[in-house]
Amino acid sequence: MTKNDESPSFTIPTMDELLKLISALNPAENGAKVVDQAKRSVESVMASLQLILQSLENFNRVATRVDKLLDDVEDPIRKVADASTLLSDLANKLAPLMAFLPQQAEHKASDQTNENS
Repeated sequence: MTKNDESPSFTIPTMDELLKLISALNPAENGAKVVDQAKRSVESVMASLQLILQSLENFNRVATRVDKLLDDVEDPIRKVADASTLLSDLANKLAPLMAFLPQQAEHKASDQTNENS
């Protein structure tokens, strides 16, 4: 076997290499990263809550406008509905009297003469 074919042998790390590994695991640096990430997360949550609050305010404004519109329209619609009910009742009560009107008899007679011709 040649040296190139052999697997690399394990070497004991030098003191510089050990210090570099330890400094890479610096808890203070990782703590700062965690705090920074937490700060960004809180800022993101606050921005989302502000958007939700703004949406709810817009929804409340729309609901107020719809409520005012219904207040403006509801009374006239009720009056029209009441009037149509009264007209319907009146028409039902006057229906038997319509048979006695002379116009009805004249229309029937003219319709019969038209059919015979």
